[in-house]
Amino acid sequence: MSEHDEVYEDAVLDLSGESLGEEVASSSPFFVSKKAAAILKHEILNRYVVPFASKVGRYAPNGRVVYLDSYAGPGRYEDGTPGSPALILHAAAQMASFRQLDCYFVERGRKNYRSLAQLVAEAQDQGLNAYALRGRAEKHLAAVLDRAAGSPLFAFLDPFGLGLSFDALTKEIFGSRARQGLTGRHATEVLLNFNANAVRRIGGLLTSNKQNPSKPATLSAMDAACGGDWWRQVYLDAPDNQEAVRRITHGFVARVSKEIGSGSWTIAVRNRAHHQVAYNLVLFTRHKDGMWLFGEAVSLAQVEWRRAQLPSEENGMLWNPIDSFDEEEEIRTQEWIRAIRGNIERLLVVKGSFLVENHHKEIMAGVAGEARERHIRAAVKELYREGKTYCNGVGAVRQLRVSRA
Repeated sequence: MSEHDEVYEDAVLDLSGESLGEEVASSSPFFVSKKAAAILKHEILNRYVVPFASKVGRYAPNGRVVYLDSYAGPGRYEDGTPGSPALILHAAAQMASFRQLDCYFVERGRKNYRSLAQLVAEAQDQGLNAYALRGRAEKHLAAVLDRAAGSPLFAFLDPFGLGLSFDALTKEIFGSRARQGLTGRHATEVLLNFNANAVRRIGGLLTSNKQNPSKPATLSAMDAACGGDWWRQVYLDAPDNQEAVRRITHGFVARVSKEIGSGSWTIAVRNRAHHQVAYNLVLFTRHKDGMWLFGEAVSLAQVEWRRAQLPSEENGMLWNPIDSFDEEEEIRTQEWIRAIRGNIERLLVVKGSFLVENHHKEIMAGVAGEARERHIRAAVKELYREGKTYCNGVGAVRQLRVSRA
């Protein structure tokens, strides 16, 4: 039995010692079937965790990487579709021959926890290091971080409303882990759901004249999540809810990034393209490889998000929506390549020669999260054919040296 087994030998162990109280959000209709916004989130997670673990685990003792999901839910939807825990456990099984992914899933709700614990027990039977923990995320955080010492950590924070406090995120998760060795044992990344619906709902309390006995506590909780009450004036100054969400999200991300010394990537997630933002998915990473890998994951996930919005075959449409989808994707591809070409040409004017790897932001300006490395290669090859660069686009994209011809 390892040191981790001694502490977590029971998959249903509660580390907090707290009174768990009433079930929270376990009967939510969200878990009946997967909505489009969840499809995007899960596709990103599914496509990013394996590259992350593969890369940072290369430098970790015994190839061990730790994954924490602080708001795990039941693990699967009621229709059997995998939720984030099921997806990650599948990834852990796929990597088992070359990486050890230790998975910690925290869930507060009683019904959700029972389903989650069953899923984790099945994973343990397959030989995976997986643990279901019941209670509040904050109560388990210190113990999980202690078990993660000496290994890279990826934390997925996906609450229904407000999640961990600003201090828990910046001081406990990031602050407890050294900033050195960013690709090694102390590599730390967080994928966070910054809930736009919660911002709108709580911000509305600032202008509401209705009697609400919970108003002071709710506003204080928002202060704690944002790292101060700065967001209140931002909300009041915004012309509408949509702009308030955008400004507060930007302010929150900027404050976290400055505090922990990281880069960040924010993705606005909607159930449909014309809907208002449901939440912003934010990656905090301290290494440029994280930005590249996440960009690839987001681009591929967005394809599946768009595909999920296709009309079903039962609608009796006169044309095949798949054909239309493929045509639209090709149009998008050509638009992305044109945008990247323009970005590269501007870089060539300024620098004359540059390494692609060092200029992600400039190259992907205007198409970040949509285009990916294959589109950069296509743009470079077009410029080469036109005699505008000596680089022929052959080789690893990030290692291409693009020079002005």
